[in-house]
Order: sequence, then structure tokens, then C-alpha cells
Amino acid sequence: MLNRPRSSQNIGAAARALANTGAGALWVVEPLGFDRAQAAKLAAGADDVLESMRVVRTFPEAVGDCVEVVMTTGRPVPGALLPAEAAARLLAAPGPAALVFGDEVRGLTNRDLRQAGAVTTIPTVSKSSLNLAQAVIVYGYEILKARGNAALPLAPPEPLADERSLSLLRERARALLLAAGFLNPQQPDIVLDELVSLLRRAHPTRREAELLLAAIAQLERTRVP
Repeated sequence: MLNRPRSSQNIGAAARALANTGAGALWVVEPLGFDRAQAAKLAAGADDVLESMRVVRTFPEAVGDCVEVVMTTGRPVPGALLPAEAAARLLAAPGPAALVFGDEVRGLTNRDLRQAGAVTTIPTVSKSSLNLAQAVIVYGYEILKARGNAALPLAPPEPLADERSLSLLRERARALLLAAGFLNPQQPDIVLDELVSLLRRAHPTRREAELLLAAIAQLERTRVP
């Protein structure tokens, strides 16, 4: 998934990388000034990937159905996964998964990275960033290697909570915890993002997410003004 890419040619080169590795579908969030002809020049025959490319307006819309979201960064992040580890995690996800790349200038923000299930980076010797399409081919190759000829894992009997459910939980919890005085009104998202990150690492089921939403609703009804 490319988040707000600035270059149509990079979109085309990313499509070529996916066509060569079979790593998955190409999703693009709000491409800036997308030019199909320019993308096709670098796609080099990967027209089927470009034709099936999903373009969405917002990041939450793109990951709403995902049960696993891994984000890439060129900055040093404690605990960041290597590309091979990220590939294994994505393939092990018991449902839709997304690997997210930021734009060519700033990448993904620290705020973005705090919302990831995991963060991954490509080790380099002297430069901390790669061209967007270069990064896509590295991860695509690792996914190709990790997958081999094995079939993708089947989803478990009980589905996991998707990003749409987790986003709703975050929104409802934010209002409740602010009203209860638990969050700092000046910077509520710092602690809230830590709590949501903990929840993501636990991989709650859809049923568990529904129970948490029901608990929040009950607390809202019974809270003394």
C-alpha cells in the first residue's frame, strides 16, 4: 500500500515490482496528481497490476478490513522488523494484511507509525532511505521467498477485529477517558496511542472488540456527570 505517493512513475515501478514477485495487490491512498500514462512507462508490462490497482481517498478506508498492518520507515525505530521478519508476519496474518509505504519525501510520520501493528525497516550501510519502488521490490522478494509454494494460511473460525473496529474503539475510548480525566486534554493522543498499540499487539477477535465497545457504552450510560 502506497500512502500519498508523489510520483506516478514510482507507482508504475511499484506495480512492476508486485508483478514480478506476486506479493499482493496494489492499493494507493490519495496519489498526488496521478498520471496513468507516466505510471505505465515504468510499469514495463505490469498493466494488469495497474488496471486492478485500488485507489482510495483515506488511509482508514484502505486498512479498514485489515487484521494486520505493518508500516515501513527509513528511520531507526526500536524493535523494527527486518524485511524477512515482516514478510513472515504478513503471511502469518489470519486475514487481510497490509504493508504500508509512506511518500517519497517524508515517509510515514511518527504518528502514523504508532498506529501500526509492527514497524519494519531495510538495513542500509550509509543512507537511511531507498527509492520507493526499490523498497517495494525488497519486501516483495522477501514475501516471494517466504511464501514459496505453500498455500496461504486459512482464517481461524473466529475472525480477528479489523482496523475499522479498532479505530471505532479508539474514538469511543478517547471521549470516555477524556471525560474521566485520565487523558491529558492538551496531548490526549500520546497515552491513547500507547493503549491502542497494546490492543493491536494482542490481536483481539471481532467478538472481543465488540465486548469492549459494549463495555464503553455501558460506562457512558452509567457515568455520573
